[in-house]
Amino acid sequence: MFQSELGFDGIRQDNHDREYSPSLTLSYGLLERMDLGIGSGYLFFHPKEEKKEKGFADTELKLKYRPIDEKDWRPAFALTGTLKIPTASESKGLGSGKTDFGINAILTKNLGERSVLHFNFGYTFIGEQHADNELNYSLAAQFILIKKWTLVGEVVGGNNFNGRHGDDPLSCLLGTYYPITDKIVWDAGLEIGMNKAAPDFRFTTGLTLLFKP
Repeated sequence: MFQSELGFDGIRQDNHDREYSPSLTLSYGLLERMDLGIGSGYLFFHPKEEKKEKGFADTELKLKYRPIDEKDWRPAFALTGTLKIPTASESKGLGSGKTDFGINAILTKNLGERSVLHFNFGYTFIGEQHADNELNYSLAAQFILIKKWTLVGEVVGGNNFNGRHGDDPLSCLLGTYYPITDKIVWDAGLEIGMNKAAPDFRFTTGLTLLFKP
């Protein structure tokens, strides 16, 4: 299966800097249990006090493998590896100019016909000099409301092990998705920062287009 995701994110940081980013991600099922994806976008950076900047975002390559399917009490288990290629301009402040690598474990469990739980736990190796590596985690739940409407809630956090808990971002997201057709899915969400290390808020929306051979 081949799919493309057209997205748009709008972010406001704690210092009132703003970022807007349309994006495109392409994914292809190499094998029944393995997907390969590549994605990037275009950044519009509007700092509160300095001049505005714009340019290409970093590019991400992602490989996902699902070795274990869900069965009875056992959740499905998948692993992802993500390589960040520094295509964003470091001189404009749009990226670090360094390569990052992350690995992530995903557990998924259906709780009946209307709800699903997802747990993500990962670690990112930061290529930027003097920057701390990051531990990332999230817990998400999906619940079918009526007909095709699905409600999504997620808590997302991180830890950079620098000993300052105020630097560890924590946020929560509430969103929804709706299959317009069998091959087009619309989604939207609002993420709210729960401390100063996370953005004040992030609005995200997108369309996923599915192509089956």
